[in-house]
Amino acid sequence: MIAILGFGVEIFTTQLISIWFAVSALINLFLVSMHIGLKWQLIQFIVTGVTLLLIFRPLAKKLQPKFHPMNAADGIIGKTGTVLNDQRVKVDGQLWKYAAVEKLNTGDSVKVVALNGVTLQVQKIKGREE
Repeated sequence: MIAILGFGVEIFTTQLISIWFAVSALINLFLVSMHIGLKWQLIQFIVTGVTLLLIFRPLAKKLQPKFHPMNAADGIIGKTGTVLNDQRVKVDGQLWKYAAVEKLNTGDSVKVVALNGVTLQVQKIKGREE
């Protein structure tokens, strides 16, 4: 029962902790069939679970792909767009409010240099008109 619970918990987590104790519980299932006493089952469960955890978790962590959630700043900075009017710029088909150090005109091509809240900080791309 503990093995099933351990595997079940591990399905919903990515920390690779309970899986080792689930393996330990499966070994205990074998010990029960051999009529080994409860004291030795408990010792085996703890020792095996902790040992497997200490050996394999660092290895599993190294092999696990790194997850970096993408936010708007990750995808929008560095992109180019077109000024639509004095308040909006179109980048990747989306309309954004923008701020710029220099005066921009409708149709100017701009590059996104930063994202401040929901406002893009842009700069004009020199020598390029759309």
